[in-house]
Order: sequence, then structure tokens, then C-alpha cells
Amino acid sequence: MTKRSTLRSTGEESSIEFERRLGPPALLLGVTGLIIIVVPLAIYPHLESQFGFFVVLSATFAAIAGVGWVALRLDGVAARAVGLGRKHVLTGVLAVVGLYVLLNAVGAGVVLFSGEAISIELSDEYASAGMWAVAGIAYLAFNGMAEEFAFRGYLQNKVIALFGGGDDRIRKAGAIFVGVMLFALIHIPQRVLIGGVTSPVAIAQSLLGIVLLGLVLGVLYEYTRNVVFVGVLHGTFNWQPIVVAGVPVSELAAVVGIPTLIFTVWYYRRRASGTNAPEFSPQRQREVSR
Repeated sequence: MTKRSTLRSTGEESSIEFERRLGPPALLLGVTGLIIIVVPLAIYPHLESQFGFFVVLSATFAAIAGVGWVALRLDGVAARAVGLGRKHVLTGVLAVVGLYVLLNAVGAGVVLFSGEAISIELSDEYASAGMWAVAGIAYLAFNGMAEEFAFRGYLQNKVIALFGGGDDRIRKAGAIFVGVMLFALIHIPQRVLIGGVTSPVAIAQSLLGIVLLGLVLGVLYEYTRNVVFVGVLHGTFNWQPIVVAGVPVSELAAVVGIPTLIFTVWYYRRRASGTNAPEFSPQRQREVSR
């Protein structure tokens, strides 16, 4: 019986090697697709408080992360090999927190320069500042982290291995696109049954939005190989991390946020890949013995 390992030596290099073919990704897609439909239909309507909603939301995405972990382990790969280890937590969290601290600081400077007083403004979506914090924990630590671990940490790496894209940039790009499409397609039934998106045009627009976001996150993950970084960043898209009132968010993101994000990713990649970190090893699909 062959002993499983996270990294296997292939000549002079090591690789992240997956041991099975379509069973684990089918498990992930099937169970996740079911969860994101059943929970909103069967449980969310019966919740009477925002706190209860965020508790159930967190538990739901914790379950999705669990399914992703099971799929990863069925393929013989450890979480740390795909960018979810202790060393990734601090750098990933600090990178995103630093980005939004910078955006709030620049926003505050813009407000002061315009002659206005600085004030904090939270979305009316939340009943209180405490609930805003609870929502942040739910979205950052559970929602974003779970989806990125399952669909980038596992599924994207698995599809790249199946496509033989470990060292081939063209195949790797195609595999990332296929992984993003799978991620998007399992969300469409949810948008139709729960979100009321029923017209073909609305469905196509919803699919396009998910695909574009998925491609951005997929590329960011491929460059950083840090699930925590892309997971926390993903969570901020559902939350409100810029809290300075009167800040032109779109302009601030375009002028400051995107360039800072690109520089952060470039610097992280240069620093991390230079240490021969195992998560940067090429993805391989192990041949099935006949």
C-alpha cells in the first residue's frame, strides 16, 4: 500500500500530488450546491434575529469548509500544502487588514482636506456596531475563508492537476477558468430559487459577475498561494470595511486600493516563492494504476 504524502518528489522537484480523479471534486460540488440551496430555503426564513442569521451563516460555511477539507484529504493532500497553514494566517490577515487601514486613513485625509469633520458611518443593514462586528467575523472568518479554501485551495489546484497544468501556464490558465466556471455554476440555482433571478438576461449577468470575481480571486490565489489572504479579502466584499463617512469608495479603490493590492501581491509572491515554499510546487495528478 502506497503511503500518502502532501508533497512527492519527482526527479529534482517536488509536487503537490493528487491521488484520485473525479470523486472528491464531485463530492465537493454536489454537497456544497445542496447546502447553499437548502439552508437559505429551510432555515433562514425561520430566524428572528440578525445574530441568529450570522450564527447559521457561519455554521453553514464551516460545513462547506469541512467538505473541502474532506475532498482534499481524499486526494491525499494536506491543507498547509495549498496555503492554509499556521504560517499563512498572520501574513494573510495582516495584508488585508493593512490594505483597509490604509484606505480608511487615506479616506480620512480626503475628508479633512475637503474641510469636513471625520465621522464613522456604518451601513444601515446592521442593527448596531456590535452586529457590524459580528457580521465581520461571519463574513471574514467563515464565508470568505470557507469558499476560498474549498474552491481555490482545493478545487482550483485539483483542476490544474487534472489539466496537467502544473508547469504549463496556458493549461493552468484554462484550468483556473474551468474552476471558476464550476464555482459560478453551482451558485446559479441559488440565485434563481432564492434570489429571484429568473430572466435569461439576469441569469447571464449574475453568472458574469460571479465569474469575474472568481477570476480575480483565482489569479490572486495563484500568485500568493495563501488561502487566508484571498479568503479574508473575499469576505470584505460582503461586508463594509471602509467606515469613514463621506469617502468616495469607488474612486478610493481605483486610485489607492487596486495599486496597493497589486503591489502587495507582487511583493508577497517575490518574498514567499524565494523561500521555496512547498505550496508553490507544481500540481500533479497521480496516474491511476491499472
